[in-house]
Amino acid sequence: PILMAVAIAGAGAAETETEAAYTDEDLWYLSRIIQAESGYCERAMQEGVGSVLINRRDSDLFPDSIRECTEQPGQYSTLSWLESQEPTEQVMEVAIDLLENGSKYPENVLYQANFVQGSGIYKTLSTSYSTMYFCFQ
Repeated sequence: PILMAVAIAGAGAAETETEAAYTDEDLWYLSRIIQAESGYCERAMQEGVGSVLINRRDSDLFPDSIRECTEQPGQYSTLSWLESQEPTEQVMEVAIDLLENGSKYPENVLYQANFVQGSGIYKTLSTSYSTMYFCFQ
C-alpha cells in the first residue's frame, strides 16, 4: 500500500502517516485504462472512464479489484497493450482523484463504450472522432 504523510494544521502539530485507500497497482491499472480509453480527451471523458472502473470494482457484479476488472474477458485489452500506455499528467491527476474520492458517477453506471448498453444512458460525451456512452446496469 501507498503511505502518505499528512500534516495536521495547527501550531506544533506533528506529522502523522495514514494509509491511502489505494495501492500502486490500483493507480497503475486505472491510469493506463483512462489513458488508453480517453487520454487525449477532455477531463470529463477521463473522469467518466475512470468512474465506470471504480464503480465496477465496488459492485457485486464485478471483481473486487481494478486489476481484475480490467482483465475480465472482453474488457479493455491485454497487459502488453496496457504497458504501452504512458499516462499524461492530467490522467494521473484524474486517477488519483478518483482513487482518493471515489467515482463521479452514480454507483449503477457500470458500462462505458461507443455504443449503448445496459438499461439506459446516464451521460453521452463526444469528441471530434468519437462518442462515448456511459450507461446504467
